Amino acid sequence: VEVWLQSLQKSEKAQIIIGARSALFLPFNDLGLIVIDEEHEQTFKQSDPAPRFHARDSAVILAHYHKAKVLLGSATPSIETYFNVQNRKYGIVELTQRFSNVLMPEIELIDLKDKYFRKKMQGHFSDVLINHIAEALALGEQVILFQNRRGYSPVLECITCGNVPECPHCDVSLTYHKHKNQLRCHYCGYSIAKPTHCQVCSSIDLTTKGFGTEQIQQEVQALFPSAKVGRMDQDTTRGKFGFEKIIDSFSNREMDILVGTQMIAKGLDFDNVNLVGIMNADNMLYHPDFRAYERSFQMLMQVAGRAGRSEKRGKVLIQTYNPNHNTIQQVTNNDYLGMYKEQLY
Repeated sequence: VEVWLQSLQKSEKAQIIIGARSALFLPFNDLGLIVIDEEHEQTFKQSDPAPRFHARDSAVILAHYHKAKVLLGSATPSIETYFNVQNRKYGIVELTQRFSNVLMPEIELIDLKDKYFRKKMQGHFSDVLINHIAEALALGEQVILFQNRRGYSPVLECITCGNVPECPHCDVSLTYHKHKNQLRCHYCGYSIAKPTHCQVCSSIDLTTKGFGTEQIQQEVQALFPSAKVGRMDQDTTRGKFGFEKIIDSFSNREMDILVGTQMIAKGLDFDNVNLVGIMNADNMLYHPDFRAYERSFQMLMQVAGRAGRSEKRGKVLIQTYNPNHNTIQQVTNNDYLGMYKEQLY
């Protein structure tokens, strides 16, 4: 309410307003410039609750109404924005160098098919990733590991009859959270204690399929017992100032390894991180969404951008079953234009 009144009264305090999507609805009098940072983010779209709107597109309309300028910033622009640039609807300014002329990170692909075949995997970690983590820790550097799925594993399955516990409201499989020993729906929050036997055939042979940040944290702690390992996902940042506490302790080098979901890709700047490991690049590629390849490219590029943000060149290791996939290759070669042309083909 205070900010609302300040902008209504043209207060000096309200000359620059920093806000989320809802800031668009403030009573502006003399609007001159709107800056949308990371304009490709899907979180700019509000679908629930009403009003349903896209903050970026609404900002363009609002600026037109006020005859103001709009600046859309992104290292990986959304396809519709770049399409508007190609059609001369928007202007474009390209930054060809990183801040302080820091080099782009070196990206290396690790073929999981080959590593499993040669028995060079420990849990979900390839020998190459383990060696690089050990090297980074020996140099006193920090490491970020990215796995875009929280919980311990997304599926708990009965080996005898194949039954998978599902949410009664959402018809999706319940995710297993080992820390709380419960199965939880990530859509509506429904949860039950982890069953000791199958609800259909009463078999006690239950197994987990797939892996999330919780499992990666457990594995990395077993591989590097002396390292301090933190986790950043919706579960660990739920409490008051939870997000800030994790960011601060990682910035102050109280943690050596940070395991996280897409939260760690959002514009964070850690000068001591020179290694980023992407645990499995494939699970984003096969989402049932026509934008899956575009989103995967953007997410992988944003995560890769966390590495080597100071003098030393960063290294990004991407574990994948499909190293020759066009989108993975485009990420490796930093080829935004190739991705754009392929998606509009």
